[in-house]
Amino acid sequence: MKFSSLFSVKYVVVMVFSLTGVMYAGQSASAQQNPIPNDLLALDHQRCMNGCVPGFGEQTCKLLCDCTIGEFKKQLSFEAYLDMSVQLSRNAVTPEMQEYLGKVANFCTAELDRKGIEVGQGVEPPPADPGAKPSEPDKPK
Repeated sequence: MKFSSLFSVKYVVVMVFSLTGVMYAGQSASAQQNPIPNDLLALDHQRCMNGCVPGFGEQTCKLLCDCTIGEFKKQLSFEAYLDMSVQLSRNAVTPEMQEYLGKVANFCTAELDRKGIEVGQGVEPPPADPGAKPSEPDKPK
């Protein structure tokens, strides 16, 4: 995988979840005792796919989003997940959370490399009106 493509995929993972945890000491054990509800994980998976597919394609994004959500499920308790969500919604992300999200992104993009998955090219979404012509750039008046 080319460096620029790998960097772009990592950027998408971090940005997608910046729009949606800090792994505290001993958090993995706590994650098993108080797991994140599956419906919330499914919602974040859908957000990940919606933000990723247009730029990188279905195959790349499915693996990347599966991995990212899987890491949240394994590593975060419900409380830590809620804390992550609050911080992200307020756009007040702690350095620890930024580090955690970066580690998840690095791990999951390494999984893509390990599986030999090339970063795909997304498709441009169709215009809202199928009969509409592409818009022209604004011209100075």
